[in-house]
Amino acid sequence: MKTKFLIVLLIASTILMRAYGQKYDSSKFSYINFYFNTQVAIPSREFRQAIQNDLGNLGYGLATGIVISPLLENKPSPVLLGIDFSYFKYGQDKQSATATSPPLKTTYNVFTWNGMARLRPMYHQGALIPFIDGLLGLKLYNTKTKIDKNVIDFIFNNNQPEVINNVKNTSLNYGIGAGFYTNPKNQSNPGITLRVLYMWGNDVTYVVRNSVNVTASGDVTFQTDRASTSMVLIQLGITATALKTLITSSD
Repeated sequence: MKTKFLIVLLIASTILMRAYGQKYDSSKFSYINFYFNTQVAIPSREFRQAIQNDLGNLGYGLATGIVISPLLENKPSPVLLGIDFSYFKYGQDKQSATATSPPLKTTYNVFTWNGMARLRPMYHQGALIPFIDGLLGLKLYNTKTKIDKNVIDFIFNNNQPEVINNVKNTSLNYGIGAGFYTNPKNQSNPGITLRVLYMWGNDVTYVVRNSVNVTASGDVTFQTDRASTSMVLIQLGITATALKTLITSSD
């Protein structure tokens, strides 16, 4: 999977560099890119075996971020710097009430926070603008067990604590990706963006699915295991850019 992704990234890089080398008489350039994406997470084979959900052992969620030119609107720049945040859910377990515990709901989520650098053509020409992203940050695996309340519980039993257990495990998160966004005719129109990322990650300790239990004494017990956190992220969404027109002379 890594090899195929790197080949695709190499092709995208070649297209990007050719586009970057072109010059135009009158060109638009952007100094801010904002995006809001839906995403599918394809974890490493090792971790996919641990997910055990009904959705192909994949994760589904959202991602957002913003990158800004260090030169702002003064001059075009091929490099934008910013932040990226993403979230996806890969499982939820429910347990019926017993003689010693109420009904429980356990959710398994992943959050990432990254600094990001984006390389893309200096000028906006054509219908599609390709880009390459590099990211570095943290990945948080969060397993939260709550009392599975219904509407009646919320109305008449507010004194009962809702969250009874919360396990957090973090690891380093870094990766590269490539994609494109559509070139809007003016900055008031949003564009469409597609991005594919390969994110490396250290091994992390996670809570095993369907292992959370409450003992007769009220203690919460669960099993843990370790797995690689590397994954592919496929993202599709909308983007907004701050555009400016620059008059240049071609050689």
